[in-house]
Amino acid sequence: MDIFSERKNLVVLVVVLAVMNVLGISAFLWKNNFHHHGPELFPNQQDFRDVSSILQKELQLNDKQAEQIKHLRTDYFEKEKELATIIRSERDSMNVEMFNKSTNENLIKSLAKEVADNEYKMELMRYEQAKEFKAICSPAQMDKFEKLVLEIRDYFRPDNQPKKK
Repeated sequence: MDIFSERKNLVVLVVVLAVMNVLGISAFLWKNNFHHHGPELFPNQQDFRDVSSILQKELQLNDKQAEQIKHLRTDYFEKEKELATIIRSERDSMNVEMFNKSTNENLIKSLAKEVADNEYKMELMRYEQAKEFKAICSPAQMDKFEKLVLEIRDYFRPDNQPKKK
C-alpha cells in the first residue's frame, strides 16, 4: 500500500469515528433532555410524595374540599398502615411455620386465610375511601380525577420511578 491510500483510509476512519461520536452524544442528549417517559405531575422529589397538593391543584379544590380530602387520606392511611402491619406479621408467622422442622399445615392454612381476609378488608377500605372522596368532589372534578388516576397510576409503575441522583 502506498502512503496516499493509507492516508485516505485514516481520513475515512477518523470521519467515521467522528460521526459515531456525534450520533452517540446526540442520542444521549436527546434521551436526557427531550425524551420524557411519563407524566410531569411530580417535577421534583418533594411533590413526588405530596399527592394532596397535586389533587388540590389539578382538581381545583376549594379550601374546604382540600381539608376534607387531606383528612380523609390521613385517616385511611393510618387504617391501612395498621392492617398492613397485621398482614406482614401474619405472613412472617406463616414463613416461620412453613420452614420449621415440624410444619403444621392447618396453622399455615389458617394464617393464609387470615392474610386473605385482611387483604379483603384493605380493599373494602379503599372502596369506602373512594366513596367518601366522590362525596366531597363535584361531578366535573370527578371527571378530571378519572383521568388523573390513570396518570398517577402510570407514574408510580416501577419502570417510571424518578431516577435518584
